[in-house]
Amino acid sequence: MAALVLLQECVPLQDPTKGWSANFGFWIRVAILGGVVAVGIAAFVAYMIPGVVLSKRHLTLIFIGQAIGYPVVGMLVAALWVFPIPFMVLTIMILFVLVFVALFRIIVGKQHFSQMATHKDQLILLVSFSGSQCVMAFTYAAYEVLFDHVTGTFFELPVILLLPVIKVIMKKVVSLAIVHMEDMMPEGVIFTVDFFNSMYLATCMQNTSSITTVATVMALDFGQTAISLRSLHKRSDTILSRLHQACGITLKSDSLLPVVRLLCRDKDRFQQQDRQDVLLYSCLPHKVSRDGQSLLKTLEHVPSSGVCKLPRLRIPKPWSRSRRKETTVVPSNVKSTTIVRPAQNHQEPGETIVIEVSVPPHQNILRETLGVLFTSECLILTEYMESIIPVLYGNFILLVVNLPSAQYHVDLIDISRENVKDTLLNVYVYALLEFTSFLTLTLMMMRNCRLQAIYHLAFVLETQALLVQVKLMTWVLMSLSFRVIHFGADFTFEFSWMTHNNA
Repeated sequence: MAALVLLQECVPLQDPTKGWSANFGFWIRVAILGGVVAVGIAAFVAYMIPGVVLSKRHLTLIFIGQAIGYPVVGMLVAALWVFPIPFMVLTIMILFVLVFVALFRIIVGKQHFSQMATHKDQLILLVSFSGSQCVMAFTYAAYEVLFDHVTGTFFELPVILLLPVIKVIMKKVVSLAIVHMEDMMPEGVIFTVDFFNSMYLATCMQNTSSITTVATVMALDFGQTAISLRSLHKRSDTILSRLHQACGITLKSDSLLPVVRLLCRDKDRFQQQDRQDVLLYSCLPHKVSRDGQSLLKTLEHVPSSGVCKLPRLRIPKPWSRSRRKETTVVPSNVKSTTIVRPAQNHQEPGETIVIEVSVPPHQNILRETLGVLFTSECLILTEYMESIIPVLYGNFILLVVNLPSAQYHVDLIDISRENVKDTLLNVYVYALLEFTSFLTLTLMMMRNCRLQAIYHLAFVLETQALLVQVKLMTWVLMSLSFRVIHFGADFTFEFSWMTHNNA
């Protein structure tokens, strides 16, 4: 990812006033952006629509085809209209999609393309997911312009405090499209929303000079992290000891994963677990051994014996329509008993039969463990993103400020080789605090669950490598496109170059 970004930055940009035909460096950027985004969309299609399998050859052809078609379409629009094209990424998005669909149809073939059309629900979710991410990219870009206008004023702090609100809203919006694919939610949401939040928070830290603003932002961010860590600590503090009791293990040196694996291999104990809303099969492809496949098939047929919530039954007596009896099922931790007692009901006299059903001990331990693992994965990915993005952004600014194309980056205004280190000081301090949070989470997981957070993180990055890579490359290139004047991202909506061209 870093190599691709630096490679495109090394391609020199020309003066946009010279017209579209003279800006060959810009069209090379457009080709790279189009190819990467096309591969990202193709990867989403392969994961979200059943039956779609794309090889490396398919992805390579899609990249090459879109890298050629997208710039050609852009040149045609610029020649017939104006250059730079106002909000080019959004303006010609429909043309981008048409080129992609045509390429996809040619590369994967008619049969697979027609088969995709039968999965209408998945296609709608795919379009919704892609649309939500485009809205998010535009929202954060508009936010950056708003912050630039209030920098150094009384409104600077209130505007920067909007970031956590935007983050929460965007997470809700993005997660709606993949709520049915829980295993993809941490990666799908965090590597989009948290990426943009970290990127633009680092940008705000770079542009502000107010010590109060910097301190408030850091305190707020660290406070949110502390609350999340405290919540995880409360949920996981006793989870390992209770899991040992549920599995009948006396050793205290085992970590969480081997113990929960023992629980799943014991059919009797597994059957006693309340498995409501627990999915046996993942929506992601995994390399599972034959032993693991056999275990999954076995567990698939194990019935659940969790507590059933039965309705209150009113059974009228055969000799009277007005007299009724009530049957109530009440969960209990004692042995199974049946208690029959008369009921005094002045309005509807009858009998009440109370059946106390025994509840297996630790019947929710499996769901609690899976919940802890899911929350841990989300926090690890979040802290990982919030730790590396400020560092990568700071290093990017340090390198690009020395290139000739720096003059066309709107985020590098008033930044020179002489003051760049002082300007980025807040960014690196913020990154240091986030790295401290990451270490704290790592130690907590080791203490409470004996889990190696690095292994947990590596598992996500390895099993979802394609999605992670294309997301990071897509969003880095997309966010940078809003900061280069050639892409026409003028949030003042004045578009002064159009007036100049018409004159």
